[in-house]
Amino acid sequence: MDKKVKIIILYKITFLAIFVIVFGKTFIGNTVSGRVHFPKEYVDKTLVMGNGQKFTIFRTLTVNSKTPGTAGFAVFKVRFKFSGLKPEDNKRLSMIPVPFLVGMKGFRAKYWMINEDTGYFQGVYQWTSKEIAENYPDSFIFQLMTKRAASGTVSYEVLPDTDISDYIKYRFPK
Repeated sequence: MDKKVKIIILYKITFLAIFVIVFGKTFIGNTVSGRVHFPKEYVDKTLVMGNGQKFTIFRTLTVNSKTPGTAGFAVFKVRFKFSGLKPEDNKRLSMIPVPFLVGMKGFRAKYWMINEDTGYFQGVYQWTSKEIAENYPDSFIFQLMTKRAASGTVSYEVLPDTDISDYIKYRFPK
């Protein structure tokens, strides 16, 4: 390996270490304080989306808020298909961004889902405001995910003034 490649790798490792330390500290603080939860209530439940596609929840994450209520909250929904890895591998790898998510301003919840028939993944997030939700695609985590997604498969939308609990409950089969 030549010197230039070694320097680039060292730079990337250093940047990642700093990033992990900053967000990891928030994650550990939130976890130790009991603010981070992985509820099982909806795990393995299947939702039917507006276009008829079915997605099964395989993980949920919530962060208790110090501020009551959900007024002004927004839901961010992203859908994509990963390239190169099997869905079961991506399910395991999807834990990697959790410390970063928990450390992000305005993050409150996420539901991880998969359509087993198509291999598409879907993430549904709760943010404390429309503005924060609209800025999520500019984040390191979102950029990392889209780099691993198959070309042309990423789509997302922001649903202002939406509570994630209502959004999820509405999509259970009747």
